[in-house]
Amino acid sequence: MDRIDGDHIPIPRSAAPTVWLATSQGLVVIDTIAVEKAIKGERKGWTLTADEAHYAARIMFDHHVPYSVVAVRVGRSTETLRAWFPEEVVPSTPSRARGRGVKEIEHGTPRGYYAHHRRGETPCQPCKTANAIADRHYRLHGTRVGAPTVVVAA
Repeated sequence: MDRIDGDHIPIPRSAAPTVWLATSQGLVVIDTIAVEKAIKGERKGWTLTADEAHYAARIMFDHHVPYSVVAVRVGRSTETLRAWFPEEVVPSTPSRARGRGVKEIEHGTPRGYYAHHRRGETPCQPCKTANAIADRHYRLHGTRVGAPTVVVAA
């Protein structure tokens, strides 16, 4: 089926703007006008109820609208959509996932020493030495500013 944008998604019509739907959780009230406006991307300054958002998302998924667009239009997070529709909202493959942006450790500095600990690693010897020197400097002078650094051979 071809991809259809939000302006051309047909919505089931009824004689009244508000309908009752029977679900496994019981009867729910759906405002079809609100659902239609949300599907078209005209949801500004108001929110859908959980039942209306679920109904609108189901219609958009049936018309192959990307889940990121669905999340914005119904006003729900992708985690909520993933809980509602696990088969539609799949996580990225590891090869396409964004990197964490982990910075390289500055070895031979007190900052590098603490970076090792944040990562759950045992600090390397240059970082241990730099932290000990900075600690000693702090105890003598009351500041870490001006503490000598350790030169790490490349």
